[in-house]
Amino acid sequence: MAKESRWDFPVERRYNFSDDLKFGKLGEAITQDFLDSIVNGSFEVKTDRYRNGRMVVETEQNPRKTGWIPSGLSVTQAKWWMYVYALDGSFIVVSVDRLKRYISTLDKKRLKVFAGSSTNPARGYLLLPDEVMALLIEPAFDADDQ
Repeated sequence: MAKESRWDFPVERRYNFSDDLKFGKLGEAITQDFLDSIVNGSFEVKTDRYRNGRMVVETEQNPRKTGWIPSGLSVTQAKWWMYVYALDGSFIVVSVDRLKRYISTLDKKRLKVFAGSSTNPARGYLLLPDEVMALLIEPAFDADDQ
């Protein structure tokens, strides 16, 4: 197995309580913002019926097959996006802004139709488990002010 150096603590890093405290406070502020958003109803919840580690992100729908219109991620007013993988409490939460930054990097040819034979098919992206992980951890999807 290849070693992933980005997961190791840098040898040259010296313990600095002040820096660690600042970093911890940033995490607390993000968590508080998320909890405030829950109280204010500023979150979307999507649930995975198939439990395969994939994540569907809807961006359009075709109600009564009258034509594709923006939906899901494209129109949400929410600040946070929660994706439930298992109903016993397995889920991830990502900011809508981060998810939009990630989705904007995907090739439009990857758009898939979901529930195509229904009266309200949807279109969006199917993220594989490694893509979900990239969405969560890759610095390329951080906000510009990070």
